[in-house]
Amino acid sequence: MKKVTGHDFIIKGLFLMLLSLSSAWGTEKLILFGGHGYTPEAAAKFVDWAGGKEANILILPWASDDPTYEFEEVESVLSDYHPKQMIRGYSPDEKSFNKTEIMAQIDSATGIFIPGGDQVDLMERINQDAEIRQAILNRYHSGVVYAGFSAGTAAASKTMLTGRGDETKIDPSSVEIAEGLGLVNQFIIDQHFIARQRQNRLMSALMKSQEKLAVGIDEATALVVEDGFKGTVFGRSYVMLFRRLDSGTEFAISLLKNGDTVDLQ
Repeated sequence: MKKVTGHDFIIKGLFLMLLSLSSAWGTEKLILFGGHGYTPEAAAKFVDWAGGKEANILILPWASDDPTYEFEEVESVLSDYHPKQMIRGYSPDEKSFNKTEIMAQIDSATGIFIPGGDQVDLMERINQDAEIRQAILNRYHSGVVYAGFSAGTAAASKTMLTGRGDETKIDPSSVEIAEGLGLVNQFIIDQHFIARQRQNRLMSALMKSQEKLAVGIDEATALVVEDGFKGTVFGRSYVMLFRRLDSGTEFAISLLKNGDTVDLQ
């Protein structure tokens, strides 16, 4: 019979602790719509990952000055996939806002969807209460699927393009960045990308940020990301991938179409 030592108990304890943490910390799921059209395959994937017919989806139209319109548009798109429930969460600057209620909605959601508008306004509203921001992050890291559309997509990365600045040139000083929600830390995200010719600003942002990787998602196109780095493209147009090389002013550029996969590490 094998003698059990104190060392064996320590190893077993560490294993059980890691096993417990892995079960509590779910697989991260992120769906990023480029704007100007909801890609059906990605919308279906969002509802499926959120639980299908048992999905409880919280829609936060906090980027928009017309939140009712944004909520109703997302509700109309997702209704084709028959989630159990879709709820509108009111922002801190709306009369109907109730912190206890929004915290409960975040806690019970199986999917969180943030549609379009202005990403700077979005982050100002989210940042009004640190507990709300942290609750969204915690739920995402625990496995609740997050979807962003346009502004909701731009805000998903830690380094966020504000939309301000001069896009006619490649110059780090010409582009404005701010802190986004930070669902992903290793790459920057831009939207409406090819349609609005935003290559200049994304390369400029890469030249001034810590990240070496950026993705530009075009309209009517979506990037679906699992575990923070396994990307798949859905839609009619393209996703452009930029990797900043060691020189700082050279980039490796890839053009990804529907069905292509990419490693975003």
